[in-house]
Amino acid sequence: MTAQSAADSRHARIDRLLDAVDLLREDRRPEAIRILRELIREDGDFEDAWLWMSVAVDSVDQSAVCLDNVLRVNPANAAAAGALSRMRGPELQLEQQRKRLRFWRDLAYGAMWLLVVTLLYTLLFTFVGMG
Repeated sequence: MTAQSAADSRHARIDRLLDAVDLLREDRRPEAIRILRELIREDGDFEDAWLWMSVAVDSVDQSAVCLDNVLRVNPANAAAAGALSRMRGPELQLEQQRKRLRFWRDLAYGAMWLLVVTLLYTLLFTFVGMG
């Protein structure tokens, strides 16, 4: 492929990306998603296509996958990292709460079993001492 044809191909991809962005702005998501999928199929490392796909998809999970791909291609992409952080922030907070609850639950179980064993030994030595 010559340098000119590579440049033309790049310009064509960018034009198609801009078409997809325009479709998103017009709330014509299915058409935009079709173009973005084609662009991603052609080049799995097309960072901007992944970023716009994260806006176009229906679910938060799909958006997170797209943002993960943006960060795979460019770990320094601040927009993707910030969006992913905002999306996963509540999830991370819940996980931290779960860890704290598990710690206190395990501590309570340990204390309960310590109490049970202490009571059993106390009962055992009380009856053995009486006999």
